[in-house]
Amino acid sequence: WIAMTNKTLTSCLGDLDITDGTVFDACANTDEEFKLIKKNWRKKVLAEHPDKGGDPDKFRTTNASFEVLRDLYQQSKVKDGTYSSYLSESAKAEAAESDIDIDELFTKYSKNTNVPSWDFYEEAAEEDVPGYKVETARSGRAKCSVCKKNSGKVAIADSAAAEASTAIVATSTASRSSSRAKKSASSAVAKQNDTTVIGLGEVRVGSFDKMAGSYGRWHHLECWRVPKKVQNGLTDPSDEESCLRDLLSMEEVLLTGLAAMDEEDQMTFVRHVINSDHWAGNRKRKAGAASGPSKAKSAKVASKSESASKAAKGGKKKSAGSTANVVPGSYSILAPGLGGAVEDEKILKGKTFVLTGIFLEVGGGDENSIGVENLKSMIESFGGKVTTRFSKNTSFLLAGNNPVAKRFTDARAKSIEIINLVRLNGLLKGQLTFDRLGKLEALDSEEFMGDAYQPATNASVAFGDAKPAAAKKGAKKPAAAKKEAKKPAAVNADEIPPLESDDDTKPAAAAAAATSQALVAHANPSESTSSTAVVPVSGKKTKFQMPRPGQNGAISGIFDGQRFVLTGLFPELGGGGGLNLGKDKMKALIENFGGRVTGSVSGKTNFVVVGKDPGASKVGKATAKSIPLVDLLALNRVIHGQATLDDISSEPAPRITNFSAGYKGNGLLKNTAEW
Repeated sequence: WIAMTNKTLTSCLGDLDITDGTVFDACANTDEEFKLIKKNWRKKVLAEHPDKGGDPDKFRTTNASFEVLRDLYQQSKVKDGTYSSYLSESAKAEAAESDIDIDELFTKYSKNTNVPSWDFYEEAAEEDVPGYKVETARSGRAKCSVCKKNSGKVAIADSAAAEASTAIVATSTASRSSSRAKKSASSAVAKQNDTTVIGLGEVRVGSFDKMAGSYGRWHHLECWRVPKKVQNGLTDPSDEESCLRDLLSMEEVLLTGLAAMDEEDQMTFVRHVINSDHWAGNRKRKAGAASGPSKAKSAKVASKSESASKAAKGGKKKSAGSTANVVPGSYSILAPGLGGAVEDEKILKGKTFVLTGIFLEVGGGDENSIGVENLKSMIESFGGKVTTRFSKNTSFLLAGNNPVAKRFTDARAKSIEIINLVRLNGLLKGQLTFDRLGKLEALDSEEFMGDAYQPATNASVAFGDAKPAAAKKGAKKPAAAKKEAKKPAAVNADEIPPLESDDDTKPAAAAAAATSQALVAHANPSESTSSTAVVPVSGKKTKFQMPRPGQNGAISGIFDGQRFVLTGLFPELGGGGGLNLGKDKMKALIENFGGRVTGSVSGKTNFVVVGKDPGASKVGKATAKSIPLVDLLALNRVIHGQATLDDISSEPAPRITNFSAGYKGNGLLKNTAEW
């Protein structure tokens, strides 16, 4: 394929289906015009991508034209400050001149044979503004967000080590240019004094703060975890030059600033990116590095954009796969040791899943893949792996509503077990073992179509005998539930047979412990609500994986401008003791996502976070002022895009069994009936 010659900026715009200058009339400046150009480019590359059967030549032409227009924008060389100047009648006739050699640029970009996957372009289409900025630090004052959080765990080098470090820096920089040496020396001195400081001239990476409209939360390059969106755009991570081309093609799409850096700093960034040890979600990474993130693993919860989440939760546009018996977003993602799930982070280790269909009850994602990303993250948090294709290592096909029929055919041909979310939920809650799972009645593709689909819930699954083969899929009262007087009348059609006590005592005990976690009294005993508190009354510590801003679907700055008051204990977070158990970590969690924690309830308080055995005074003041009471799980859902702050504000308050009498009562508890 040979690039066309005599390329003009007018024809580059035409390649993106922009032929009339009036399309830019509503744009106030070049920035807004370039956003419109990006929108057209995204639409075209998704339609023309070879993965979807598109013409490779058209795909390369579209990409090359976009990169030419992007270069013009980055160098501020757009004629008269508007792209419409290249679409006037005179410009079309004269092939408007430019300070940039359009032919040379177009030929250069059209020769790039690197083609990232269609998934990369789909994810890139969600970004109006590049999510990350890479640059060299312009001062020695900025501090690394990761290192600030871990500063208490970083060992301070002794004076001898510091002197040795200085000597090494001096020796290593002797052969470099004086400017480079000054940068390195400045960096070394800064690190000796404060390991959180990003030294002058060091490569740093920041993320875009949508609330502030600027880049912040800067990281040392070595502390920055390469997001999956960036990973997906690398066509050959083993080749540095190929990787550099890929990263430069992400300019003004996912990244910004790389093109402005000198060659040496660019390659420093490239070498960091291609090292899989630096990739977000890589479980092989060694935790606990001095300047790296903490050892706690993030809860694997992922979410797409807010608009997609709203669509999944019943927005104006109803999904083609929606059914009458599914409540969108009603299923809360599990994490090890949380929400009744087992604490074993490796329960799914060695198990590989392929997903098909949509999962409305989970929510998140776009219309054609609702709930898929969230389930993928949940599976990975328990040690499992999710792929898009069957292989000899595939263990399960996890099917949702309206799955692809061919997936069922292929799974049966390869003897791959087909499960639904109800059964996966049973595994993760210890209500089912892999041995018992294999003995359940096989699922048929018709059971997943339309209203026959049986959505999963977080409620305890009814135990009974396996459903008779003759039972109807949509039956509300399966025969197996008749003798269970204490169980709900309406039972999941995919009932899980009871575990045998002789060989499954441990999972059964775990299930019983999970059931005992529900707290049954509300802050106002006269009210009835379905909400439950996070902490089990047994006092057993549950494990909560602290989310990190910008990682695994956790939304940076989601609590910006919000004020919180804490009351009660948070043993699932750990740290502290007595009446301060877990509070420091809860405070850090809120602050890491932009919120502010104060000590007393006031008119400025937005939320009161309730833990185990909260204080009656704070709960009472919040109730009197109509301030929402929320718990850790509610905040976690907001952090991962499964709910909004408005959503949790309108939900029933967490249930409370006991109030703490505080220090004056020596920490003794009193029942809500006494309050």
